[in-house]
Amino acid sequence: MFGLAGLLGLLMVGMSVDFTGANDDEEQDQNAPEPEEDDLTVPSDAPDLLLEGTDGADTLIGGEADETIMGFMGHDVLHGGDGSDTIKAGAGNDIVDGAGDDDTLIGNGGDDTLKGGDGSDLIQGGQGNDAVHGQSGDDTLFGEGGDDEILGADGNDMLNGGEGNDGLMGGAGDDTLVGGAGADVLNGNDGNDTIAGVNIDDDGNLIDDQIRDYLNGSAGQDTLIGGSDDNLHGGDDADTFVVGDWIQAENAATIEDFDGAEDTLVVLYDDAAHPDPVLSFQADADNGILMLDGLPLADLPGVTDLNLDDVSLVAQSTISAAMGQAA
Repeated sequence: MFGLAGLLGLLMVGMSVDFTGANDDEEQDQNAPEPEEDDLTVPSDAPDLLLEGTDGADTLIGGEADETIMGFMGHDVLHGGDGSDTIKAGAGNDIVDGAGDDDTLIGNGGDDTLKGGDGSDLIQGGQGNDAVHGQSGDDTLFGEGGDDEILGADGNDMLNGGEGNDGLMGGAGDDTLVGGAGADVLNGNDGNDTIAGVNIDDDGNLIDDQIRDYLNGSAGQDTLIGGSDDNLHGGDDADTFVVGDWIQAENAATIEDFDGAEDTLVVLYDDAAHPDPVLSFQADADNGILMLDGLPLADLPGVTDLNLDDVSLVAQSTISAAMGQAA
């Protein structure tokens, strides 16, 4: 029980990171120099600096110190170098590389490419169709607006697609992937991953956008949380599939590879709406359907027999209480 509460709490953390000064394009426009192109490389032994570009296409390269780099307008190339840097790309289609140490990268407008490099980085794509790559370290990655590509790579990463139709890939490590709004494709890859096709609000309630997402666990013991019309595929090893009464009966989730011999099914329900919940299972010669109070939750292709005693039926109020105790 507390394990499920813990993973929901982890998903809430991924929804609530605050980027101070993340959307300051207007302030940048007011203070920007006259339009021109600028190339600037900081000596490796320079002290901490603020590097500011222009309205043109700039190339700004930091040194070994902890720099703040601001690209302003134009299609910029911004490189942090060593040190824990803060890089704000501004408008334009920018290429941002944090390089060494623990960096904060903010894309803002445009279709940006943001790479964290070494270290545990915090990256926000902003508006536009962005490529957000965590690379090494335990990274926290947000796509935000647009149709984004988000790659965790090495480390135990947190990926959140935000709005738009996003593609998320965890890579190595035990990753947490949240699709956000839109039709998303989420791939955990290696490690024991937590993959959610639903969102979680500040009160711990699961919110379903009722748009089909594709959740793929791949290798490892993964936890997949599905919403309406979502397609869940755990992959290798023993996986946990979570569905709930947020799913529309006419758009049940599909669990492609449930194996009762090794996988786990969990059903969450609102105990105010279902004071006496009843699970049931119907099957024909080829497929089965898991139902709550007679309403379909999940299609189970190839499953014709299911022991309901093996399905965990969990009240959301119990989870909320456990999350409060954990906090």
